[in-house]
Amino acid sequence: MQNSIRDYLNQMSNSRIFLLILSVLISLIIFNVLIGIPKVGIITIDTPFMTENTKNDIISLLKYAGNDPHIKGVVINMDSPGGEVTKIEEIYLEVLKLKAKKPVVVSVGSNALSGGYYVSSAANFIYVKPSSEVGNIGVRSILPEAWKPEGELITTGPYKVSGTSKKNYAVQVEIVKQGFLMAVISQRGDKLKVDSERLSTAEIFLGSEGVRAGLADAIGTSSDAVEKAASIAHIANYETMDVNKVMNISFSGRLEGLAQVNKTTTPTNYYIYEEMVDQ
Repeated sequence: MQNSIRDYLNQMSNSRIFLLILSVLISLIIFNVLIGIPKVGIITIDTPFMTENTKNDIISLLKYAGNDPHIKGVVINMDSPGGEVTKIEEIYLEVLKLKAKKPVVVSVGSNALSGGYYVSSAANFIYVKPSSEVGNIGVRSILPEAWKPEGELITTGPYKVSGTSKKNYAVQVEIVKQGFLMAVISQRGDKLKVDSERLSTAEIFLGSEGVRAGLADAIGTSSDAVEKAASIAHIANYETMDVNKVMNISFSGRLEGLAQVNKTTTPTNYYIYEEMVDQ
């Protein structure tokens, strides 16, 4: 009788252990399938922002990272001299939208100049290498070779082709520059240690100088950026996701559009570092 009771209790104990193990396994399956391991998404932007295709691809990467519920923080590996004004402004606004959903950390490679820095300034935190180049806050505006129409072209209104007078265009360029400057001041805030007058000179800062000037937050690597994004997002035991690879988007070798600088037929503005353009 005692043996029967002991056997029964052993069976009950084994059943409870089995059910406990089963419930743990089921919980793990539910977590991995429905919730998933938290991830830090990595986006690599190593291109000038010159064409509509490049702009759309970058925005696709940002939107994917923002909409994927498993991605809790985002690192942008930035290496760009900038590009055409409106494309950069649109990308900048998309980074702000992403930052409203989850933390964004930028890791600067060789450079984040002009428009490359404009986009980077929208992040929560910016890492640079000691010899990275950042800054160059300003506008490069290209005027057409012939401001007035020639040949048999007939237009109504003095500015139908040019859009404005030369004098007023100079004022518009200043407005564009001020928009860039105010965006940087707004995003960097009290971190900035240099005034707007110095920023307006379009000076380029080495990474270590940029940190002291408040244009960047710290010297660090891409892995430091991943850890920072995870820390701000309050996640642990996370994985990284290469968003470019998932989306099958690569910018390697994309220099299309640079040749159009200096060869425009209409007044055009660029947030771009001059020496990156073929003369």
